[in-house]
Amino acid sequence: MKKSIIWWVLSAVVLVGFTAKANASECYLSDSQKSVLYYSYSYGLKEDLGLTMVAVAMAESDLGNYLISLQDPSSGVWHLTVDKAVDKLGWSHTPFNYNRAAQKLIDDIEFAASIALETLVWWRDYHNGDWRKTVGSYNGGFKGNPKYVKKIVANVHTIRKCGWLENLEN
Repeated sequence: MKKSIIWWVLSAVVLVGFTAKANASECYLSDSQKSVLYYSYSYGLKEDLGLTMVAVAMAESDLGNYLISLQDPSSGVWHLTVDKAVDKLGWSHTPFNYNRAAQKLIDDIEFAASIALETLVWWRDYHNGDWRKTVGSYNGGFKGNPKYVKKIVANVHTIRKCGWLENLEN
């Protein structure tokens, strides 16, 4: 009987220890991720979309860890499609200009942030302020993307749970 109680207590302690470590690791950010987090938040604040910009950066690039997607193709912290960047730059749609625009989205965070925020604001206006539709359209266009919305909502919960913006929001 004593052995089973001791085993149960030890198991609980070990489980709590692993849970604490899992939560701590979930909330760990590298210095470069913190930089992207703070930049995203402060850049989006002017349109009351700071938290959204951070959550999108988490979903799209893991706060700057993965800056290229060949599927779309998209690049940068907010994984903007390269054709959108080419349009914004006023360049012709050529393979070379696509490469240049993709590189600019990676190298110039202000350029990428301006397109990401402009896109979110456009969708917010289109959807009359409906945040979920705005976020869904950021990723899915006119069709939206409910799975993406769930991911962004989960990211917002993580941001709040980990307290990443507490010093900035007060």
